Amino acid sequence: MKIKSLAVIGLYLFFTGCISAQTTAKVLQEGLAVLGDWEKVTTFEYSTNRTNIDQWQGYDFGHLLPEKDLVHLFYDIKGKRFLHHTLNHYPGGYIFDTYRLGRDSTYYVYDGIGSRTGKDLLNLGSASFDKRWNALLGNFPYFILQQLLRHIKDEPAASDGKNWIVVNKTSGGTEEYRFDKTTFLLNSITRKEAGNTLVQRFGNFVPADGLMIAGKSSLERNGSLVYADSLTLFKSNKDLAVSVFDFPPGYKPVTGNTAELSVKTVAKDVYLIENVDGDRNIMFVNMGDYIVLTEAPVSVAVTRSVLEIIHHTLPDIPVRYVHLSHFHNDHIAGIAELVKEGASVICAESIKKPVMDMLSETDNALYRSGKIVFSAFTHKKSLANGGKKLEFLEIPNSHAKGMSFLYLPQEKMIYQGDLLSLPADSYLSPAIAVTRELDNFILQKKLKVTTIIGHHGLAVISKKTFDEVIHMKSKKPLFSNTFEH
Repeated sequence: MKIKSLAVIGLYLFFTGCISAQTTAKVLQEGLAVLGDWEKVTTFEYSTNRTNIDQWQGYDFGHLLPEKDLVHLFYDIKGKRFLHHTLNHYPGGYIFDTYRLGRDSTYYVYDGIGSRTGKDLLNLGSASFDKRWNALLGNFPYFILQQLLRHIKDEPAASDGKNWIVVNKTSGGTEEYRFDKTTFLLNSITRKEAGNTLVQRFGNFVPADGLMIAGKSSLERNGSLVYADSLTLFKSNKDLAVSVFDFPPGYKPVTGNTAELSVKTVAKDVYLIENVDGDRNIMFVNMGDYIVLTEAPVSVAVTRSVLEIIHHTLPDIPVRYVHLSHFHNDHIAGIAELVKEGASVICAESIKKPVMDMLSETDNALYRSGKIVFSAFTHKKSLANGGKKLEFLEIPNSHAKGMSFLYLPQEKMIYQGDLLSLPADSYLSPAIAVTRELDNFILQKKLKVTTIIGHHGLAVISKKTFDEVIHMKSKKPLFSNTFEH
């Protein structure tokens, strides 16, 4: 009797297990269905308030302060057009008012207030159009699941009790999709690639125009929140204003093709490589039997390209030092290449930890070897060799803790990163807080300056232009924003 009862229970569990089991394709189909009839959507408008908590772009690497940003997106699926407008705030008074426009199978970028790229209408081509089109749709669960369903292998879905789990292996790593077992709404996507773990989350789904839209969404990187979005607007299949996808009036078309890097001499033994990665200027100084380089920009690959130019220009002279102006990742992400070269890192004391963290992410073996050498300082450090003298000055500022710049007293020249950034087309706008802080510091220290080299945008800035920016009064935006400020 006992054996018979156990058999009945076993059969019951077997059949109920079969009923409740799901395949990956079935889970994805259910997940798509619950989101509504997106197939009939031809246009939509979407906006969010964003809390940005990017550790690598804040003021203090160890103490995060969130920035309040805005995101506004117009999509014409039928007409294959989009406008992605973001208003981003960064420490020190930086505001990036960026429009990313896709039309005629071409991707364009322009600046609504002109402080970053002036009046340039940057043409980034057709390949960038497809990449941006897909990237923007990758913020919406429907399009994510639709794309995944096309190529994923159908097999039994896993479960953790509360969620169905769909695993997808890609050439870059592994993706894990979690769906609520009750609603089949997508909860999260975890992507593991190149030693990093990215988690994209969706929640607080709300009905809008017969569709289900995530009221909350966020991105985490290695356990730390990068940004969190709160939905403020969603409208579908409404007529979009004809002007939404127009080119901004008064802007000059500029191709986004990156020219071959070359070296320009700006003073005796002082060299400049312009337009690195399209928007950066890197300086290096020949000190006789060694070279001092400024910054390790963007990535290992970009920094390697800079080193190749340097070694071609000054063969057989080693890069002994690299000066890092501050810890933001676009200035230090290539540090592994310079450590391999044997370069010591000149930076303020507070920059050491983020540099080590960056090295652990980009070249963990090199990080574990402990071969990195710091020449860290507080307030001021000097280097001299022969007739050449360099001074590194730490500056109190509101953009990044531990910021410093390179001063060449004989040349009356400053090289700085992010204290003064002017558009390459020389469009001028009033000085922001951190630029005023640079001006005050120059006056306080009685530095003799005729030229300022900018890391971003315009490379060579005269003291006359700098003074003009400092004394400039407020100006109206170049372009009428889609946001109400």
